[in-house]
Amino acid sequence: MGPAKLARLSWLLYDFANNSFSVMIVTFVYPVYFKSVVCSGLGNLGDLLWEINGSLSLAAVAFLSPVMGAVADLSGRKKAFLVWSALLCIFLTSQLAWVGAGMVFWGMAVFILANIVYQTGQVFYNAFLPDLASPQEMGRLSGYGWASAYLGGIVILFLAQPYLQNGTQQKTRLVFLLTAVFFPLFSLPAFLFLRPAQAKGEERCWVSLLSAGILQVRSTLGRLDQYPHLTRFLLAYFVYMEGVSTIVYYTSIYAQDTLGFTVGELVHFYLVLQTLGVAGALGFGFVSDWIGPRKTLIAILILWSLVGLGAAFSYSKSVFWIVAAVGALCLASIGAVSRSMIALMAEQDRQAEIFGFYGISGKLSSAVGPLLFGLISLLTGNQRVAMLAVGLLFLGGLFLLLRVEDSFKKIAASRKNAW
Repeated sequence: MGPAKLARLSWLLYDFANNSFSVMIVTFVYPVYFKSVVCSGLGNLGDLLWEINGSLSLAAVAFLSPVMGAVADLSGRKKAFLVWSALLCIFLTSQLAWVGAGMVFWGMAVFILANIVYQTGQVFYNAFLPDLASPQEMGRLSGYGWASAYLGGIVILFLAQPYLQNGTQQKTRLVFLLTAVFFPLFSLPAFLFLRPAQAKGEERCWVSLLSAGILQVRSTLGRLDQYPHLTRFLLAYFVYMEGVSTIVYYTSIYAQDTLGFTVGELVHFYLVLQTLGVAGALGFGFVSDWIGPRKTLIAILILWSLVGLGAAFSYSKSVFWIVAAVGALCLASIGAVSRSMIALMAEQDRQAEIFGFYGISGKLSSAVGPLLFGLISLLTGNQRVAMLAVGLLFLGGLFLLLRVEDSFKKIAASRKNAW
């Protein structure tokens, strides 16, 4: 296997590996453990404390992402930053195994730090995409990455299943150690075979790099009016990812509260949708390379709008299964195609920084979208009305995306000679 193919495979395996943290620590196991064990006896205060965990970590990431991206660009050390962010996240994940009942401050502090370094590491990981694929291949490779992540989530769930079925607190803690082993095991090829960027100029101290990084971010913000289509796309991404984040955050709650799904049905439901997500990421990745990411995103957002409408008017489990299956096909693909879109739009000497701004849009939307759903549901007393609002978010994102120039062919032609 040649160095280029080995680098691509290593990059895909990193996505396979690090999604274990997202699934087991951010989404599935640790939230339940934190509320039921760490915050036992605190009642609804546990919900508030978990929201604080997410809000504080995402606020920190929103500031750090573009700055650390700029530092990585200036120093040429994005691989080193990727490795160290992963290792620190892995170490902090292992420390969750020692968080017990009543250890609220420690449980919050470790999670917040782990989520910050995990989310910041995604900036460096995403910034490798333009180095690994030509413009004509970015859609496929980005889709492979999302598919690989979904496969990693399925595998870690199966591996953790013996510890979660009628498991004790001690067995649940072993899941955190399992995640801390799974993550580095499949990340190792990326640590070894991803090609580091060329160093830029003389070695600089950390204070100098951070100062230069902040100045570069300010410079980029000051020049955003020179890149109206990039700015419009980041705004469109923020709006439609509010809808995606809300679907991810509330699907199981909506299915259980509104349609009466049991816990067993939800586990089966989740695994089937993860599998469909793999197919969607791969399929739409090929479509993106064929017709361009903008046209592909338009098609995906039309489907997402129909999903929001269909979910709001689903009165049986069978209908909801069909609607959710369409949503699952679009779930990973919207992230994959959006990533290839921003990779095409980013200047080659500011890739990590631009991916930092891309990360801000995604992280802030993750905080705003679910809050909007919760407020509408609370004020109306009807989750179906809130789900209709989610469909409007996709339509709003579609409207903004239509104002972004379709420069796929032009950019592909301008970069063709580099490949």
